[in-house]
Amino acid sequence: MLQVQGLIYSKYHMTDPTVFYNQEDLWVRATEKYYNNVQPVEPYYIMWEQPESDEMQFILMLPFTPKNKQVMIGWIAGMCDGDDYGRFLAYKFPKEKRVLGTQQVETKIDQDSFLSGQLTLWDQRGSNVIRGNVLAIPINQTMLYVEPIYLKSQTAAYPELRLVAVMHNDKLSYAETFDQALNNLFEGDAKESLDAAEFATTGKNVNELIQDANQAFENYLKFMHQKQFNSAANELNKLQKSLEQLKGDNKDPEM
Repeated sequence: MLQVQGLIYSKYHMTDPTVFYNQEDLWVRATEKYYNNVQPVEPYYIMWEQPESDEMQFILMLPFTPKNKQVMIGWIAGMCDGDDYGRFLAYKFPKEKRVLGTQQVETKIDQDSFLSGQLTLWDQRGSNVIRGNVLAIPINQTMLYVEPIYLKSQTAAYPELRLVAVMHNDKLSYAETFDQALNNLFEGDAKESLDAAEFATTGKNVNELIQDANQAFENYLKFMHQKQFNSAANELNKLQKSLEQLKGDNKDPEM
């Protein structure tokens, strides 16, 4: 139902007759890779906190890009909690700001010489590389993107998580585990600004927060596989809070 509503809204959000006639602001569903095919992103559940609110809400989300472009222009959501149940929400990014779309994250991964070579090597000899969903996680004034990458052997019953790619702005990091990829991403200016000190609000240092984020991410993947969406959303909420602590007061005017 959200997908149908979204496809209608992608055209009829244009209220200016001239803009609508020329289809100047037409939206399309964001795309991502699955195996070696590019396909539209399916709606997915996340925990999200509305601006000027301190309460997390369970929503069904679908991101959009402008037609013939890959930057993210906005997303729509179906609210799933309490009095807001069934309410339709549309969030638009400022057009003057560049917000990465999910396919741009995929392209960045493909352009990395080591990572693309490794994926090509794995994707042969009886094995298949499976690109997981790109998670776009709002943190303060910016977005963090996470994509799990699996390897499926013809002789194995289940895919195996082999790599996790993490991206912020134009910086890409990847490792065998989420905490290692996150640690690599926060090295340099961001990590120095945190001073590797304990946070007054949590009493935890950088490494402990990265471990918390990694555990929440692993639990999220497990619950999504088991189709326990409420539990998965709670883990995504924990992940976002850990990332917000890591991000600290480094506000990025990306959105």
